[in-house]
Amino acid sequence: MPNIPVLQIDGLEHTLYNRASKDTFTVYVDSLVSFHAGTFTSILGQSGCGKTTLLTVIGLLRKPTVPEKIKTFRILGEDIADLWKRNKNSKIEHLRRSSIGFALQNGELLPALTVAENIAVPLCLNGVSSGERKERVDELLAAFGIQHRKTARINKLSGGEYQRVVLARAIAHSPKIVFVDEPTSALNRERAVEALKELQKLGREKQTAVIMITHDVELAKQFSDQIIKMEPKGKSSGHIKQVVSRQQKSETQQTTKNV
Repeated sequence: MPNIPVLQIDGLEHTLYNRASKDTFTVYVDSLVSFHAGTFTSILGQSGCGKTTLLTVIGLLRKPTVPEKIKTFRILGEDIADLWKRNKNSKIEHLRRSSIGFALQNGELLPALTVAENIAVPLCLNGVSSGERKERVDELLAAFGIQHRKTARINKLSGGEYQRVVLARAIAHSPKIVFVDEPTSALNRERAVEALKELQKLGREKQTAVIMITHDVELAKQFSDQIIKMEPKGKSSGHIKQVVSRQQKSETQQTTKNV
């Protein structure tokens, strides 16, 4: 596993508050967790244990409610906790736009644009030239097997095609970190495996850390260099229970064989 941590987090605490019910839910990261360049991490856990909440915080989509408790929060060498303390919001926004990609469950593709135009959005936002945009979009259309849908509008796509466009858009600008939330839910098994193979391949080629939320244990085992297991912590909170790397798993299996 590469020794370059593109993301490290420790001491995270974030609380969600439901105004209607007045209920709260808090997600915790109690010990240091690292994500490395070119690796694939899966986050597993039952519904309601805080997986998506964790993703939105470490993906810089929201600020944690208790930033003072953060021990470590570094992305590509930047001290995020310090940036929050100094209200450097524009720098955080630039880091998110240029270095992070998202493929969330709802996708949020723009219905007024074609498939190719949707994939090109992050490239436009980052000032990539039209020639380079076209080359990159064509590369991704081919990689995800959706060349024939290049000029289609979003409302003409099947569920599986839609999710492949979401994945292509998430990595279009070659971010250093990509967050994906249940990316295979609308794909059959064969298509899911194909999509994740392509995501894993492109991640390794571009040295991108892929961080995926999934309920599919078998897919997580097949593709992950690291698996993070989350679980409820009481009735109104969740936390990371265990982090297992492929290397640790192999060493454990070898030790068991030698006993």
